[in-house]
Parts: sequence; structure tokens; C-alpha cells
Amino acid sequence: MNDKKNLEKIIESDQRVAVIETTDPLDLTAYMKRLTLTTGRAVYDWSAEHGLYRLGIEHIFIPRTRTPADVLSYITSSRHYGIYLLRDFDETLLRPAVERQLHRLLEKQDNVRRLVFFVGHSVKLPSALATTTIKLRWNEAKEQQRQA
Repeated sequence: MNDKKNLEKIIESDQRVAVIETTDPLDLTAYMKRLTLTTGRAVYDWSAEHGLYRLGIEHIFIPRTRTPADVLSYITSSRHYGIYLLRDFDETLLRPAVERQLHRLLEKQDNVRRLVFFVGHSVKLPSALATTTIKLRWNEAKEQQRQA
């Protein structure tokens, strides 16, 4: 239960970039889908295979969001509230161009709430971003029960 409370605290905060470490991204996505359906908050999921789509409307993909650079550009230019789950971004995060885009996102001052979650087993952020980013372990209790 702490995972959910901590996640909700991050969502309610002013945080713009966070990391969710999990071995079960499908469980996280299912939870976030329930959240979007019960609260009306716009939650998006991204994969390199399909691009970006809004949870709850999985059959409509947002054009030109398949590449990491394109999806970050879309998020930065979006004029609407959004929570974004970006999976399998690990290798891409270390690219200088991607780091610059993330800095633009962090520096943007337009009163639009955007929250980017990098989701994966072991997400490594560039050192310049690591100090300003919150990390959350998802299903830590569940994983400990499996190991016992």
C-alpha cells in the first residue's frame, strides 16, 4: 500500500521527472489505468514499438511519438495536463540530445502540469538529473514476498 501512497504523493507534488523502478511494469500500468479511469487524469503510456497513447483509449496512438526524441518533444510542447509513463528509455537517457530535452522540460514555465515517469528495472539517469529526480520502487513488498 505504501507504493500507491508514495506514487500519489509524487503525482500531487510539483515534481516533473521521476523514476519508478519495477520488475512488473504491467502491474504499474494497470494501476495507472484505474487511476485515469477513476480520476479523469490524463495518463499516457509509451513504448518504442507503438509510441504514445492515453490509458483507457489504447487503440488511438499519438502520431510522431515513436522515437524518444519525438515523445519528449511532444510532452514539452503539450498544452494539457499529463502524466507520462516512459518504459525502456534506459539507453536513450544517456544521450546528450535527450538530456537537453529533459532540461528544457524541467525549465519550462507555462503552468501546464507535466509529470514524466521513467519506468524500468534499473533506470540510470544522467548525473545532472539524478539529484533533482525522485525514485520510487513499485511492488517492493510483492517482490520481497516472492523471494521469501
